[in-house]
Amino acid sequence: NVENDISDDSSERKNVQIESIDEVMTPEEALSKIISENNQSTSEGKRNVLLVDTHGHPHLNRDIQYSNHFSDEAKKELNIKSTIQQGVVSLTCAVSPLDWDSALQYASQSSWILPALGVHPWYLGDILSNTTTISNGTDPPENATDAVDIKKYLNWEWLDTLETHLAQHPHLLVGEIGLCKMAKFVREFPSEKGGKTTALQLQKRVFRKQLELAAKWSRPVSVHCVNMHGSFMEVLRDVLSDAKRSAEASGGMKGGDDDAYRCALRRAFPPAIAMHSFTGTAHHAKEILEFEKELLHPESVDDGGRKRRKQKLQTKGMEPQSDERNAEVDEVIFYFGFSHVINHLMCTSEKARRKGMEAVRAIPSNRLLIESDVHAQEDVALGTAGALAFVAQVREEPIEKLSDDCVKNGLKFLDSVGLQLFDQQKQ
Repeated sequence: NVENDISDDSSERKNVQIESIDEVMTPEEALSKIISENNQSTSEGKRNVLLVDTHGHPHLNRDIQYSNHFSDEAKKELNIKSTIQQGVVSLTCAVSPLDWDSALQYASQSSWILPALGVHPWYLGDILSNTTTISNGTDPPENATDAVDIKKYLNWEWLDTLETHLAQHPHLLVGEIGLCKMAKFVREFPSEKGGKTTALQLQKRVFRKQLELAAKWSRPVSVHCVNMHGSFMEVLRDVLSDAKRSAEASGGMKGGDDDAYRCALRRAFPPAIAMHSFTGTAHHAKEILEFEKELLHPESVDDGGRKRRKQKLQTKGMEPQSDERNAEVDEVIFYFGFSHVINHLMCTSEKARRKGMEAVRAIPSNRLLIESDVHAQEDVALGTAGALAFVAQVREEPIEKLSDDCVKNGLKFLDSVGLQLFDQQKQ
């Protein structure tokens, strides 16, 4: 049974109680409000898409968390099954080659369900090579990663299989991928193979390979990043540095004024990157957005480039736009997703909750995503509505307005796969 093979690496999550904390509207109340508001709208104002869930694992079909706390009468009143089938666009994310087929099969039931395939940082154990060793019984060097090419610890056939799937499925995203210092794989990686140091290096390699594959096939990605912000930024900067060197070697202009140069840098990254259940700080979010600006406007980090660009525009009778105006028209690469179960229910310490709320408030409205992060189809609508309620409460915004924003953002993120499935509701 594939679902049983994919175990949950988070012991905390298994005992989460689905209940309201502080003044946050319950998932049931939020979903009821969204459905009620839409039903009362005029025919012109009615929305086909009520919610967009940009991250979950319902194909695993286990660990029902939300709907079990819902009375049969309430389920009938809200028609949860109908809402899932007709009102919720969702993304189901695989976590290991063991559940890739299951994710694809689950998504095939509706065009409103999109699949994502990837190797989650918790599950690198599923792609380990069974034959590689680095010692003959002696203790490993202090820096084991220098003693051997650590990529030999993994079986890389999965990467070719993932590319085959991307070639066969134009609607396929890449995820869940990323970095996690808390992963059991990291904690238990054999000391004779370098222990935690090697495990984290393997995570970075696997993450970068998948990020580059997503860029190659122009597919958006869903990223898990826990206590690894520095390493995440390091991977991004390494990819950008390599792209700059390659573009310059091909005759691109280092200052960034050359359109071909900028395009080459942009193609080195996926069309969109969603930070799943973002647990970073407001400062981390700002650093990510500063990186995005550097990627989209390489000339902005070089004084000479700015001067040349200004001169170039002036010769055409144009004036360069201010940073504020550029911010309004720039494409969005990085989105930030929040879930009810991770960002609200599991965030219980005062310090963690304060930092988490600061991060939620710091995210620009056009980059907000909401996620169910559930493991059963019955929970998709409620989990997503719960996330919406949490974010609305933290940002002190009407749930109706935030719902509209998150639907538009979610559809844009998912449509960056290139299919333009939901154009009618993105405007």
